[in-house]
Amino acid sequence: AGNPAGGGPLLTNYALTLLLVLFLQTRSPPVLPSVRRLRDLAGPQDRAQVGGWDCSFPRDPAELEPSGNTQSAASLLAEFFAFFGALDLGGLLLSPLEGRALPRPPPGTPGGLRPGPLTLQDPFELSHNVAANVTPRTVSRFGRCCRDAAKLCRGPEFRQKSRKGRPWGVMRLLQPGSAGDPGNAAGGFLIPLPLRGPAGPGGGPARDVCAAVGFVLRDVLGCGCEPGGSRREFGVPGDAGKLLGGPSEAEEPPPGS
Repeated sequence: AGNPAGGGPLLTNYALTLLLVLFLQTRSPPVLPSVRRLRDLAGPQDRAQVGGWDCSFPRDPAELEPSGNTQSAASLLAEFFAFFGALDLGGLLLSPLEGRALPRPPPGTPGGLRPGPLTLQDPFELSHNVAANVTPRTVSRFGRCCRDAAKLCRGPEFRQKSRKGRPWGVMRLLQPGSAGDPGNAAGGFLIPLPLRGPAGPGGGPARDVCAAVGFVLRDVLGCGCEPGGSRREFGVPGDAGKLLGGPSEAEEPPPGS
């Protein structure tokens, strides 16, 4: 789960990007160099400091050594989930600077980095843990989802071609539930959305907004909407609607959607 704004307990888009960078740095041979290697390759004209931090790297891509990694995108995707599903995230320092996972420093270590349930060091501002907002529950769920996805990627469903519109490959990773869950019979994928407006006299404007969102999803984007699910899984009490990706069927929308 990504959180572009950076608030709340979810991984930010920047943190997710750094996780991907770190994974590509750990392949054999590496797909991407470590940031420290980029510093070493930087020439005098490339030296730069921002806020006292060394942000040097070659400006000319021709200065970089080409990667010898020949793995396919599908293979790398499967390895991404297996890699993070197997890591002891709570006990490691994930360092794109060094291009590998290191033992996590104890609290109070000089340098100002604040360890947390997930310690992901910014490769330039070294005192910044870009995942400092992430909770132990989020880390546990991230690891569980990676293990489920890795299991799915090892199965035949990930490699077989689409038949009769059924989801396959990457699309199967977007379905809810465990890796063994075949998803819904319609072959779509489900996205939980909190579309139910508040009840009572003061809920009129909120209900109007929810109805407008439902109209866009149903009639403009051609998605089907159905009630169900629990928002408690996402840390919000009450019910949630589910957006069914794929052709919309002739059905009555749930209340408030």
